[in-house]
Amino acid sequence: MSSQHQHDGDGPGVSASVQRGSVWVMELRGELDVAFIGRVERATAEVLRRFPGPLVYDLRHLGFADSLLLNHLLATRRQRPVGLVGVNPFVARMLSVTGTAEALPTFPSPEAAEAALVPRQSRRGTSAPYAQGCRCLDGRHRQN
Repeated sequence: MSSQHQHDGDGPGVSASVQRGSVWVMELRGELDVAFIGRVERATAEVLRRFPGPLVYDLRHLGFADSLLLNHLLATRRQRPVGLVGVNPFVARMLSVTGTAEALPTFPSPEAAEAALVPRQSRRGTSAPYAQGCRCLDGRHRQN
């Protein structure tokens, strides 16, 4: 699968979406609230349809996020491994207070996220479906 870029302008939402190695990185920008979560949900749904590997959300340019983003990340996590990069103190506190920090691990870079989320034998752009075991929050996973 080749890398693809999607840009959503300079406004809030998804500013870039691209495959990097064996993960898909979605860069979120601005203040993410009820007015803009739909953009993120649509972009994520498209990636889930086209890319079988883990998703990494780059939050370095995210000024604000509320529980809508947290719920979206947890819903995505039920389908794929999810990692976060560039978590600001507000988001880190939200993860800590809600007890979701373990389910949504943070990393210093997309490369570090890939190293942790993708088994070594599956790296380097493979398109094998996520089948290395259930990582669902509720302990169940669906077979395709």
